[in-house]
Amino acid sequence: MPYPYDEVYLEPVQKNLGFFFQMALRNLKLAPENVQDAFLTSQIPEQIEMGNPDFLCGKSGYELALIAFPQVITDKIIKQAVSEPFYPEAEYWSGTILAYIQWTSGKSFSEILSRFPLERILSNYHLMHEADITKMAEMIESTL
Repeated sequence: MPYPYDEVYLEPVQKNLGFFFQMALRNLKLAPENVQDAFLTSQIPEQIEMGNPDFLCGKSGYELALIAFPQVITDKIIKQAVSEPFYPEAEYWSGTILAYIQWTSGKSFSEILSRFPLERILSNYHLMHEADITKMAEMIESTL
């Protein structure tokens, strides 16, 4: 199966979606279903799926959040998020997992999240975050 973009972009996409989800869920304190809906209705998933380099590595996770939440994110929120020490949490992990699954499966983010919602990914953090990423991928891919 051909991958949607070259593997060299996978790590930046994982990192940027990790920052995106952690900012939306932690800094903005939005509910997982609202973050998932905003993500899916933005241009972000389609641009990543089509391999647009601007969305693969040209925008940070914070810039992606600005695209998905233009009325919610302010300069103050961005400055606060950037100035705080960053510790990857479950929300960050969920973004890295989602990027990896989309890349390896070739399925759309919409299809993945319709069968394995963001909230369910987050609920598996304590059980799976120390396991190899392929274990979580197998779990999600078995539902696709």
